[in-house]
Amino acid sequence: MTKKIFAGIIIVSVVIMVVCTGLVMGVMYDYLGDKIDDELRDEALMIKAAIETENHEYLEKIKDDEELDSRITLIDTKGVVIFDSEADYEEMPSHLDREEVEKALTVGEGYAVRHSNTLSEDTRYYALKLENGSVLRVASNHYSQMALALDTIGVVVIIVAILLALGIIISAQITRGIIKPINDIDLDAPHISDDYEELLPLVKRINQQNKKIYIQMENLRKQQNEFKIITQNMREGLLIIDMDKEVLTYNSGALRLLATENQEKVEDVFQLNGSQGFRNAVEKALAGEHCRTMITVGETSCEIMAGPVYEKNLVTGAVIIILDVTEREKGEILRREFTSNVSHELKTPLTSIYGVADMLEADLVKPEDVKTFVGTIKEESARLISLIDDIIKLSRLDEDNVMGESGPVDVMAVAEDVVRRLEPKAAKEKVTLSLSGSNSKILGVESIVDEILYNLCENAIKYNKIDGKVDLSITQIGDECIVSVKDTGIGIPKADIKRVFERFYRVDKSHSKETGGTGLGLSIVKHAVTYLKGTIEIESVEKEGTEIILKFKAI
Repeated sequence: MTKKIFAGIIIVSVVIMVVCTGLVMGVMYDYLGDKIDDELRDEALMIKAAIETENHEYLEKIKDDEELDSRITLIDTKGVVIFDSEADYEEMPSHLDREEVEKALTVGEGYAVRHSNTLSEDTRYYALKLENGSVLRVASNHYSQMALALDTIGVVVIIVAILLALGIIISAQITRGIIKPINDIDLDAPHISDDYEELLPLVKRINQQNKKIYIQMENLRKQQNEFKIITQNMREGLLIIDMDKEVLTYNSGALRLLATENQEKVEDVFQLNGSQGFRNAVEKALAGEHCRTMITVGETSCEIMAGPVYEKNLVTGAVIIILDVTEREKGEILRREFTSNVSHELKTPLTSIYGVADMLEADLVKPEDVKTFVGTIKEESARLISLIDDIIKLSRLDEDNVMGESGPVDVMAVAEDVVRRLEPKAAKEKVTLSLSGSNSKILGVESIVDEILYNLCENAIKYNKIDGKVDLSITQIGDECIVSVKDTGIGIPKADIKRVFERFYRVDKSHSKETGGTGLGLSIVKHAVTYLKGTIEIESVEKEGTEIILKFKAI
């Protein structure tokens, strides 16, 4: 803007100087012409007076006057030249058609100007009619406008140069003066003094634009904060990258799942994970393909879903979603193991039943052994029913589809009933079963509490030693109900403690077959405790005993 204003002022100045110079030259030319015309008239009047006094003798005198600058010509009434101070008048053509001569013969005097291209001069003529009817003409040469301009060009150039220099200096000052109020405007809070009313529309426009920008920025900040809140609270990881694989946006979930939470600055997406699977997903997405793949980060299984981002049918980047599917993968593994274990557990009693039934059908059993074989069928059938019952219980707990209404449950009362029912079995196994503690109530389903305590105590009896002990205690500390089942049995190896709650998992498989367990007891306990929003802890020393501690919120 400064350059444009400065250049505009200079151009205007130069144009004005050129026009002024032309006008001055024109005025000078006209002024000199008028001056010469006046001099020619005065000279003609003097010569007229001299001719009338001295007749033609005066003309002969001035012809020899070398200082005479004017050209004097005498023309008769017919236009014939009868005297000329510079040329041979006898050879000169008639001057009757000359402008100045015609005017003089008509009105008494006449002026005329004729230009010579050869000499670049103008000749000015003045004609005066004498008393005898002849015409006296006086002529003088002077510069033409072009010659005058060329003759004064040096002075004009100097003057123009001086004026141009002054114009540049003044233009620079004026330009700075014009621009300064604009440069001094505070764009955040624009204000202009009344001396610059021309800038008021600009200031108003800036104010309006500032308000509009402020509203837009507030909306963008709000949207950005909303987006940030949403993405930061996502369990899933989110990455947005451009075609150069630079990370434009990411959330904490992505850093957590890719185990890069300590990463201070994320630029290249492969800084987060450089595994082949992750690289392939990113490359395919940037190539315009949707891709799903699995990667493992530490102990976490992650599913990567990558898709391209299009703008005007061109891929401009990619969006990458990272899902934690560890539990799903574990569940799938458990499902496969469970299916395999159920098939095996069901097959064993069914095989026994089928074999015995086949022998009975073929009359291969002696009459006196029939009762024994029927007993085997009954025993295996009972085992099968028990297994199916346990599977149904687990299924209901998994689906939160538990029979019975939730309400206050007196844990001590349930424990007393469990002990009463298990005392015969404990006596048979030569194990002492005892109950201690105080009354405590929790919110739950009585049948589930009964199932928990029965399974724990039954397991403690099964895996105990001869003359062993099982101590069941119920205590309340503050608002917490604590249930403890402690035995002096075979204990659990440290390597197996974390797995004892898995379905069909047995620490001592040979002992389990002898006791007839299904391998689902502790798994049912764990799911039941979770259903009641409790916690379970286990402490065990191999060959010394095990203690399982349950904690519930008391009411």
